[in-house]
Amino acid sequence: MIEWIRFGLTALLFGAGLIVLFISLFGTFRLKYSLNRMHSAAMCDTLVLLLCIGACVIASGFHVVSVKFLLIVFIIWCTSPVTSHVFVKAKYLTDENLSEHCDISFEKKMDEEKKEEAE
Repeated sequence: MIEWIRFGLTALLFGAGLIVLFISLFGTFRLKYSLNRMHSAAMCDTLVLLLCIGACVIASGFHVVSVKFLLIVFIIWCTSPVTSHVFVKAKYLTDENLSEHCDISFEKKMDEEKKEEAE
């Protein structure tokens, strides 16, 4: 009986991972603006990795390999947001037509704060 529960949880997590992966792939290839595509790709590698590795941990049982799987998830969760942030910051600093695609109110606030400090 416990094997069927383990199998069901494994199948459920892998299925959820595949659904999230296909939604994210659709967003990565169909969204028009690069920052939206970057967000979709970043969500894909963190959430799908958690679901699929969680399914592997449940399927294999809890032992040393499970700890290694969870360390992989931890490392990816630490590095993926940093790399996504670097790509988005590079796009923000180099795109001259950024205001056509999104609201840059943050930049306006910073300019207003600098003017207030100068006065």
